[in-house]
Formats: sequence, structure tokens, C-alpha cells
Amino acid sequence: MTDHSTAAEQPPTTEDGGAALLRWLREKGAHGPVWRDEEGGAVHVFSHEHAGKVLADPKTFSSDMSAAVPDDVPNFIEGSLATTDPPRHRKLRQVVTDAFTAKTVASLEPRIVEVTNQLLDHVSGGEFEFVETLSNPLPVTVIAELLGIPISDQPKFRRWAEAAITATAEAQVGEAEFQINEWVADQVREMQEYLTDHAERRRKEPTGDLMSRLANAEVDGTRLTDNQVFSFAADLLFAGHITTTMLLGNTLLSLDENPAAAVAVRADRSRLPDLIEEVLRYRPPVTLTHRLTRQDTTVGDLDVPAGSLVVAWIISANRDEQRFPNPDVFDIDRASNPHMSFGHGIHFCIGAPLGRLEARLALNIILDRFPDLALAGKPDYLAAPGLFGVQTLPLRYTEARG
Repeated sequence: MTDHSTAAEQPPTTEDGGAALLRWLREKGAHGPVWRDEEGGAVHVFSHEHAGKVLADPKTFSSDMSAAVPDDVPNFIEGSLATTDPPRHRKLRQVVTDAFTAKTVASLEPRIVEVTNQLLDHVSGGEFEFVETLSNPLPVTVIAELLGIPISDQPKFRRWAEAAITATAEAQVGEAEFQINEWVADQVREMQEYLTDHAERRRKEPTGDLMSRLANAEVDGTRLTDNQVFSFAADLLFAGHITTTMLLGNTLLSLDENPAAAVAVRADRSRLPDLIEEVLRYRPPVTLTHRLTRQDTTVGDLDVPAGSLVVAWIISANRDEQRFPNPDVFDIDRASNPHMSFGHGIHFCIGAPLGRLEARLALNIILDRFPDLALAGKPDYLAAPGLFGVQTLPLRYTEARG
């Protein structure tokens, strides 16, 4: 990796709702689709075309960031699909492919509906906080049940997810090195011990759940190590939990800001998929992704040496006016919406169908239960680089009489 002696320029987070970050991206992208941070050395990619080329070329742009994990904590990305390159990526992905087929995901619909209704049954008094009530517990329950995690242990996973967000908040855009405080490191160690013990039980007595599949899987004739099983399971948990949590909150924000869209979707629930895709484009839960160049290459008109860090800005690609007419307008009537919020190329999110299903089912129930749902106060946005969503979202509604 290239040795950078000065710190990378840090873009704004989305803690103000995204305005400052979007302004920064427009300023940096005004002179071209690619920009090099001369202080930190990273190459930032803003256009839909160039981001697509970077993400579609793992031979040149590697996802493997394992060398950046501190020595004193478990390597929590060793078995991660998101940070593995071919050919191993394809073999690892095959291990869990069956768990995310259209048929398997569709079979989860009754349980998603049941959990959503159970969580909303606790709402009363005309106001509630959306993240704590639904958007946090719903996806963590679904993914934990897929892994065979007992309901009584699921609160631990919410705490570990909080640790992941904390680690992200302390990360530096344009720098590959992870900075992890002691509390986060402790949470990672606790999670590793828990998941490793759970995997060992499934090796001895497999039950058919996703953890049983991971614990007994072989790649190239060799069983996955305990740490690979841990990082694989943790990756699925965080990818299936945090992004869906943010997608649900971002959707309610977008409906509140765009009453015409809310009216249209309430009148015709078949428009929910269009709504979800536009929310993903407009407010992507993950705003960027990193790659390391394996060899000398060019991105746009820039020469990029091997070992360079490349930052592909998903949120900027999603608002590229060359690809999306009126990109800063929220429009559920878009004829084409090839956003990159679930990734692109071989790293396209394997859990995307599940996230879309959870969002569609939950939103349909929310619209049924609350015909006049509205914000009850200012949302509290995450201040973590790379993430776009709310920590709290206060809502109000009119309780039914009689």
C-alpha cells in the first residue's frame, strides 16, 4: 500500500441530513468525475460510469482490507463476502446462496409480517420512536433467526451492531487503517466468542439453519476456520441489520418530505417497490465503498499506482445527472433507476431481496395502521462516515376512537 504521510481530507458526514456531504461532493466533482486527494493520496470517484467500472473490476480494484485490521482484535473481515476477492469470493458466496434464493426469501414473508405486527402492537399514546420500536428490532430479529440465534440473545446483537456503527463513526474516509477503541474491541471479542460457541454447537448438532451451513461448510476441501465463520456470520448480521434499519427510517423521512408520493403509495400499494428503489437512490444507507488497486491503472483521466485507495461514492453515483434526470428530485415515477445502493458487480448484496421484502412488508403494515403518520420532531441522524440514516425518528399519529 502507498505510504501516505499526511491525513486525507475528511468529507462531512450526513449528521445534518446529508446537505453538507452533497455540497462537498458537488464541489469536488465540479471539475471532473474523479478527484485525487493530494494530502491523503486517495482517489475519489463520483460518476455513475466510473464507479461502475471500479466496482465491476475486482482484478484491478481489490476489496480485501484484511491487512488494515489491528493485531489486538479478531479479524472480523477475514471471511466477509464484502472484503473477499475472486476466486475465493465466489466459493464463499456459494456457501450461503441457497439461504437467499427467491423461494427461500419469499418463505420468510409470514414471519416478517408477524414480527412487524408484534412490534407495532406495543405502540400507543399517539407518538412513538420508530428506530427503537420497529426499524432496529425487525431486521435483527429476522437475520438472527436465520442464524438460529435464540430470541433471548438478540438484544446482544443490537449492542454489537451499535459497536459496528461506533467503529464506523471513528473511521477515516480515504484511509484504509481501522481505528477501534477499547469498548468496540471488547464487543467484537464478545461477539466472536458467542458466535464461535454457537457454530461449535451447530457442528455437533446441525439444525438446518444458516449457522449450521456455515459451521459445516467446506471451501476447497477445507472447513471454514472459527474466525472465518465468525466474520462471515457477523458480516451477514450487520449487512442484513444496519442497512435495512436505515432504509426503513429513510423511507418514512422521504414520505414526510414528499406528500404527493405518500398519497400515491397509499392509494396504490403496488407502487411500494418504486418507492423503495427511489429511497435507496436518494438516501442510500451506505454512501461509499473502498477499493485498493492491485496494479497500476487509470480511473478517468488520472493515473493511479498500485496500492492506492479508491473511494467509490455511491451517493454521488446515484445522483449523477448523466444517468438520472433531475437527480436531486425525489421521484417514484422514474422509468429507470439503476442505483448502486446494493453494490455492483460480484459484490452486489446477496441479501438485497431480503432487505427489499422486509421494507415492502413493513411499510405496507405501517401504512395500514397509521393513515396520518407524520414526524413528531427533528430526527437525529447518524454521524458515521459512509452511513446515511437516523438514530432516532419521532413519529406521531391519530389514535382510532371507539
